[in-house]
Amino acid sequence: MLGFVVATHGALSDGLIDAAKLIVGNIDNTVTVNLILGDDIDALNQKIADGITQVNKGDGVIVFTDLFGASPYNQSVLAISKLPKAQQKKIYLLTGVSLPMFIEAVNQQMIDANVDDAVENILNQANDGVTKWSSNDIADVGASNDDDF
Repeated sequence: MLGFVVATHGALSDGLIDAAKLIVGNIDNTVTVNLILGDDIDALNQKIADGITQVNKGDGVIVFTDLFGASPYNQSVLAISKLPKAQQKKIYLLTGVSLPMFIEAVNQQMIDANVDDAVENILNQANDGVTKWSSNDIADVGASNDDDF
């Protein structure tokens, strides 16, 4: 079973998991790590390493972080780099985590996808999950006072 570690600033990771549960139900083999103002960075590194160990069932681990180059990301890189090389090969770090990405990860876990395919599908969902809407996209806005809804 794929394992997930979600490491973010503040309680974003807890909120992300809470929202995902509302949509997909129970979520298995997932650990959240929160960086709270004033937390020790070395402790963050250990929490991430412990989380990876906890969810690693041999099928792969995906670590999600919120911001590229920020402390959760940097400490995830360090924690992963301390693992044995063979174990590192089945661990991916994805940054810019969003609810659509995480839901896709859970879906991949449910279908027992291998970690490489799961990561590709999660990245595709990340790209598809960002869209734009503007009233400028609607032809003849304001041409009619009739509501169509």
